[in-house]
Amino acid sequence: MTKHEEVARVLGIDRTLVSKYLTGARTCRDIVQLRHFAQAMDLPPETFGLTDLSDPDQTDRDKAVTEWRLVRQTMNQNRHALTAAAARLYWDAKPIEGTTCITRPDWMAPAPIDLDSVELDFDAAAPPPMFDGSEPESEANRPVRPNGVRYGRYSQAIRAIARPTLFENRTSYRLLDASFSEGGGRMSFGLTTYFDMVDVCEVIAHETAAAWISQSGPERFTLDDLPFRRRIGDLFDPARRPILPSINTLTIRRAPDGDTFFLHRRGSTQVTLAAGLTHIIPAGVFQPAAIGQANIDRDFSLWRNMIREFSEEFLDAPEHDGSSGTPVDYDVEPLRTLTEGRAAGKVRAWCFGMGFDPLAPAGEILTTVVMDAEVFDAAFEGMVSRNSEGEIYPSEPGTVGISWTPANVRRALNREPLAAAAAACVALTWRHRDQLLG
Repeated sequence: MTKHEEVARVLGIDRTLVSKYLTGARTCRDIVQLRHFAQAMDLPPETFGLTDLSDPDQTDRDKAVTEWRLVRQTMNQNRHALTAAAARLYWDAKPIEGTTCITRPDWMAPAPIDLDSVELDFDAAAPPPMFDGSEPESEANRPVRPNGVRYGRYSQAIRAIARPTLFENRTSYRLLDASFSEGGGRMSFGLTTYFDMVDVCEVIAHETAAAWISQSGPERFTLDDLPFRRRIGDLFDPARRPILPSINTLTIRRAPDGDTFFLHRRGSTQVTLAAGLTHIIPAGVFQPAAIGQANIDRDFSLWRNMIREFSEEFLDAPEHDGSSGTPVDYDVEPLRTLTEGRAAGKVRAWCFGMGFDPLAPAGEILTTVVMDAEVFDAAFEGMVSRNSEGEIYPSEPGTVGISWTPANVRRALNREPLAAAAAACVALTWRHRDQLLG
């Protein structure tokens, strides 16, 4: 009897369903079924984030915290479906290449532009945004502390109740303005913190998941059911809330025997954004790598942010967590190899523009890097299968990565629970493949 067959026997479900649960192709959000799984495996209900809400020994506060935890668990297990539901709320936004990633016309270039064509401006004196997540409309998504006082920020509740493995408050670049055209792009930034973004964007997502549960379906709620999202209003107005974009990069390895690409399963308990989804690799928030004004100025570069993420995600190198004042040495490997490869024309970095994941609209800068195999193999000789954020998809036999073919691209777009930004980058790269890979 195989392991899957044994698990299926214990749980009393079909073996194919076990395979789907284990691969992430399907998730279970049925509380009754989860309780059955816990009982069958002789595990406490808390293993699955469950608690008996009818327990008379539970206080109202305990019940509220349990409900909050279940909503967050539901959100992380169903982000793909919830993102699609959230996208339908914005009929006037522009979906990117038929994906759930939304944008507006002046945030996207008509064709890919070289990364060096994107100019960055910095405004240290930018006024704070209008909303910070402490508004009355967000209270229902912030549970009460043990002392009876409601958490003032959503990030405080995450840290106390359901902290992911990676959850650090770091200085970050806050988007103030963006515009893209055929000739290039221009983006303006000030400063914010990672938790400033979480306090707004994850509340928006939590509120959506709660409405989905209460309405028993993703198509049965409207903006009228989402008071905090409605209060935020225009997602594309950086003056209203902190927008802290991630840089999302589809990596293409160019080789004589065929081009390949890479996908990444992000752990549901390891990260905050895009938890439980399949993503492209690398993807990381636009942040300075160390504290201090000198590092804020030195790291204010899309490329430098990208190569740090390449090192962290492909090699599982220690993350530059922003807690040190020591600047990053960009002359060490693999950062040097990647930069030298780009100078030699063997690495090309392209930018499409910017959009939003409508569920948790933190901001998504959409890029593709095309890398000759000799540079890729030299930079990532010690490429890992698992890193601190999740698992890298296994390479196909006889090659490195997933073959860049119509069938594999279609499978990724149609069958994988892709993060909105990942789907946009894959679709845009495929559309412009003659320019990018010709």
